[in-house]
Amino acid sequence: MTNSTERINELTQYLRQMRLPIMADRLIDLYSDPLSNKRSTLDILEEIVIDEYQSRRHNTIQRHLKQAKLSQPQAHVQEIDYSPSRKLNKDTIDQLMTSQFITNHRNIIIQGATGTGKSYITNALCRYVIEEGYTARYMRMYDLLTEMVQADLEDKLTNYLKKIAKLDVLVIDDFLLTPTTQDEQKYLMEIFELRSRDRSLIISSQMETGEWHKKLGGGAIADAILDRAISNSYHL
Repeated sequence: MTNSTERINELTQYLRQMRLPIMADRLIDLYSDPLSNKRSTLDILEEIVIDEYQSRRHNTIQRHLKQAKLSQPQAHVQEIDYSPSRKLNKDTIDQLMTSQFITNHRNIIIQGATGTGKSYITNALCRYVIEEGYTARYMRMYDLLTEMVQADLEDKLTNYLKKIAKLDVLVIDDFLLTPTTQDEQKYLMEIFELRSRDRSLIISSQMETGEWHKKLGGGAIADAILDRAISNSYHL
């Protein structure tokens, strides 16, 4: 019959083969601690499982933050500036921090002139949803359209849209800084139609929503985009 050390070594080997390295390390640490003899099996199991879970969750969040490509990665909702000049409704932002806008498939529209902190708030909200376990991607509208054009040229637009569809939250910053071409309007329509089904958008723009229709060409596509963007949205 193998002794305790051999049994621990065998167990940790199994744990590593199952890709549970933190549990393996913690099991060795606890086995080496004389005080562990006074603890119940359930207490020990609870500790090593929680450590593994927390490590995996941390790694997942860090990976998703990297994939989100935030323009201000250090932005945090707890550090949002609520100075009177910014005219921010803290109650609304507190409500957004329940993540219900994601589960209810609602959008967030952030408006204001340059220098009012729109991009910071956008990045902070994006970081928040990722830390809550959701997936998100931050993009300037110009970059989004550029990627879509390139994907279309390479006959990969369908696959690109599938990736966009999988995101819990898509952030579009600098929305409609300039008027759009007909092709750009069609691309945007693809995005808004895709997201309107069961996903959320965070849109940041210098333009008031009343100006969007003209920037989008003023036709039927503009009507459709606005309907999907503005209806059932939170406004900051």
